[in-house]
Amino acid sequence: MPYNFHYETSAALILVVMLIVIFCKKRLYIQVNNLFVLHLFFMIVDNYLGMVCGMVNTGIISASLTAKNILNAMDGGMNFITMTNYLLYLLSLAHLADWKKWYIRMGVLPLCILGITAVVVPFYGQVSWVTASGDYTKGVAFWVAGAIVFIYIAVVTVSVIKFGAALSMKHRVFLAILNVMVVGSFFVQEIVQPNFRVLYPVFTFMLFLHFMSLQSPDFYIDNMTGLYNYNAFMEVLREYVAYKKNFHCMLIRINDYDSLLRIFRYDHLTAVRKRLAEMLTDPSMKGNATVYRVGSSAYGVICTKDEQVKRLHEKCLSYLPKNWEIEDEVISTEYCYYHLEFNGENTEFDKMMQWMYYAASDHETHHPLGELIELRYDIMSETEKQREVLHLIEKAILDQSMEIFLQPVYSMDQKKITSLEVLSRMKDDNQNYINPEYFIHVAEENHRILELGELIFRRACIFASQNHIFDLGIEYMNVNISPGQCQYEYLTENFEEIAREYDIPLDKIHLEITESEVQDPEAVKRTLARLRKSGMEVALDDFGTGCSTLLSILDLPLDYVKIDKSLVWSYDSGGNRFLDDLMPVIKAEGKKVIAEGIETEEHIEIFKRLRGDYLQGYYFSKPLPEREFVHFVREFNKA
Repeated sequence: MPYNFHYETSAALILVVMLIVIFCKKRLYIQVNNLFVLHLFFMIVDNYLGMVCGMVNTGIISASLTAKNILNAMDGGMNFITMTNYLLYLLSLAHLADWKKWYIRMGVLPLCILGITAVVVPFYGQVSWVTASGDYTKGVAFWVAGAIVFIYIAVVTVSVIKFGAALSMKHRVFLAILNVMVVGSFFVQEIVQPNFRVLYPVFTFMLFLHFMSLQSPDFYIDNMTGLYNYNAFMEVLREYVAYKKNFHCMLIRINDYDSLLRIFRYDHLTAVRKRLAEMLTDPSMKGNATVYRVGSSAYGVICTKDEQVKRLHEKCLSYLPKNWEIEDEVISTEYCYYHLEFNGENTEFDKMMQWMYYAASDHETHHPLGELIELRYDIMSETEKQREVLHLIEKAILDQSMEIFLQPVYSMDQKKITSLEVLSRMKDDNQNYINPEYFIHVAEENHRILELGELIFRRACIFASQNHIFDLGIEYMNVNISPGQCQYEYLTENFEEIAREYDIPLDKIHLEITESEVQDPEAVKRTLARLRKSGMEVALDDFGTGCSTLLSILDLPLDYVKIDKSLVWSYDSGGNRFLDDLMPVIKAEGKKVIAEGIETEEHIEIFKRLRGDYLQGYYFSKPLPEREFVHFVREFNKA
């Protein structure tokens, strides 16, 4: 069979395209990324050199015996250079490629010796050589060298899987499959089909998948500001801590940002954050430091020296405005500043992240605004509390245990309880209830909201099925979902599967979402539309708390709007007459209104006059445990 060089050419072109894409984008300069780029470069050279050797060895290109041996020697040496860099790249994924460690230096040494041998020995006919008749031949030494390389690949793969705590399970499985494919394709190439170097296209294809899913530069870029994002910040800090590199980090946060969200429009606050990012990235401000967006309203700056942090802090105090003029609004802001120093000591990465989370989260401050606060253990009580709550959340998810309470919803037309809201409850180690808003917030911040949300949905379906609530006059049940859940592509399918498992009709389920800041608002809208298409209906919860506006009602695919109790009570006390204008708009859009916080006859009269549809509050009942709720509904609807 003639030598087939087309696959190698195509593989090399794909690698060139990947390399061009990387250099055309903003790239995070950390060890793992640098080694990946270097590996692509070595693969390109190795591909083309291997292709030339194959064409020379099979007579497609004429060359002297000496030229053939020189080319094959170069090819053998390049193979070992590429493989050594690839193994270092794999180790860097688990932050194990530390040149300060003796075993890394000693581990690379045999590969270097093999590479030198591959270059020198072909002239003496021990590894591989070209005979006088032009045939390319491999000796025993070739297979011994190959076996040694396979042992290296196996050891490195196991090390990455075992010690790569920062890698997801999917990532580790993919790397294992990649290396199995590399080893397998080598055997196919050398034993089954020697005139077709199958290793190059297979390796290139796997690297392309790796690039698209795990190594793309876009993974590290914040869409709103163009800065490096939280993922990039985490990777840099993880590498610094793992390799014990000294660094200083300053975190800048807009104080009390959640309160600003309740007062000002979201797009205006987005403009503030963009302008703040532009100011921080100005070379006169940051110098040669790198700026990251690490939270909703927080930015991190990584420096090499303490003097840089102090100088940046002084410039921030002088130049960052207290008032931002955005269109027709003036937004007043204060800033919090934190400084963390890492001097290469044995500080755990998790503890470092607790400090960072404390600084970036919108918490109550106990120090003068504008002061540069040194992050220490004695200010970490809030973070420790969140860590404990996260442990309880993970335990609930693992045990599939979650307590739910139910609050009835009264229909003004039917004059009875026709629906209910499912409210999740969780106790701490002292058997005291934790504020639901708090543990939901912790779940969102720690990326466990998807699993927690599905657990709550399942508990609601189990309750409905076991107690036959739809035979008690209940027409549907309301289950809360998070905007974070709605960014998950398969949320609708998961809910449908759970509902089918307990024989709950989808039109008996209404989902309540509270609008808040999300990375991808369009994804949320698409998910809500899919949920409605499946038969479930959607309500906008807590309207009137600041995040939701009239634009939300017009823009989001909704069936119901829940008026927050603060708006109800304020209207009742004469604090505002917003409901007089709001209710006709909601009704004109064909949406129904649920009023929360109903506690008095006056509240009921208000919504009779405003033509509300449903009422919910302590006037009817507080949230009840499952058995008490069933008994309450039976008695109430019987009356």
